Amino acid sequence: MTRVTVLLADEQALLREGVASLLAASGRYEVIGSTADGRDCVRSALRCQPGLIVFDCAMRGLSGLEAIRRIVPRCPHTRLLCLSAYEDARWVKAAFDAGAHAYVLKRDGFGVLHDAIESVMRSRYFISPDIAHLLVGGLRRNDGPAFAQGEALSAREREVTQLFAEGLSARDIAERLHVSVKTVGTHREHIMAKLGISGIAQLTRYALREGLTTLEP
Repeated sequence: MTRVTVLLADEQALLREGVASLLAASGRYEVIGSTADGRDCVRSALRCQPGLIVFDCAMRGLSGLEAIRRIVPRCPHTRLLCLSAYEDARWVKAAFDAGAHAYVLKRDGFGVLHDAIESVMRSRYFISPDIAHLLVGGLRRNDGPAFAQGEALSAREREVTQLFAEGLSARDIAERLHVSVKTVGTHREHIMAKLGISGIAQLTRYALREGLTTLEP
């Protein structure tokens, strides 16, 4: 039987190692990559084309949601499972909007994670039983909370937005992205113009609504 290849992307090394051990014990899955960095997650996914990616919304370098937005169009056969600590309906909706096929809470047991993986590998969707009521409530009211989609911004502009919101200076961002400070300034001007905002405070609020950052260390 061909085993499903799996890429794990989460800032917590202990969690990645635990999930890897449990998946290996099942005999059906082969973990081919493990990373704490969102940008590295994208590179690994495009290179390996795994059957499944288990990712967290919040990762350093690039948010998990932004990483998935970049992966989806270029890895059409990869199934995506979000393993998150966030129980807010906005995060759940944002993950599915980004392209996730399942949303599981980190406090759920391995039994729930296993069921979620089995479901998504059968081309189904799955949501943690403990938070299913959040989406049902939103559907009934037809006004469920959601992050802004940020469709007006390019992938690079969303990345720059995330980094500014996380407190990096233009010079820091330039060094991280390997571009000039002037280029970063140009991106910032375009972002502000597209969103109709001014100042880092408003940009940070936008990044939080969009799910580009959690502002957690």
